[in-house]
Amino acid sequence: MSKSMSTFCLAALTALMLGGCSESPVPATNTSTPAVVASTASNHLSMYIDGIEWTADHGLFGAFHPPGYERALLIAGARGAKDRNEQTMNINLFGINGPGHYVIRNGNPAGSVAQLTNYSPERFISGSMMGYDLIVEVSVAQANPAHLEATFSGSLTGNDDVIMQISDGRFSYRE
Repeated sequence: MSKSMSTFCLAALTALMLGGCSESPVPATNTSTPAVVASTASNHLSMYIDGIEWTADHGLFGAFHPPGYERALLIAGARGAKDRNEQTMNINLFGINGPGHYVIRNGNPAGSVAQLTNYSPERFISGSMMGYDLIVEVSVAQANPAHLEATFSGSLTGNDDVIMQISDGRFSYRE
């Protein structure tokens, strides 16, 4: 199995288990300036895709250094009916120590990945092995109890080769 297919399978499996939860490598970068995200009382995942609002309505999940994933942060959420058309979004950051500025692109040597599934019948996978380029600002990363806050923006490439612009992405999660 190719490395990109393995990465896709890992990302898809992570989204299903927890969310139900190529080009030259560009390493994740980290700075010590965290983004500011207002804490909310409820768990939340939202973004704009080409200017259209997308908000998860179930399956929200977040974890920092979960069992079996040292130095990892997982973000997941879903929208729509829990059937074959359910849209799922996940961002998995690997090789991170905590809050900071992270740039992830396809071919990321740490294995970080972002993907959106079932955006439309024609665009059933975006990101992952199709291509992604995101900036993720993690402001809170706490393991136990889980408390995560992050913002993100960038692009995801669909299986139909359309590049989707992601803006004003927000994630807040508390166990």
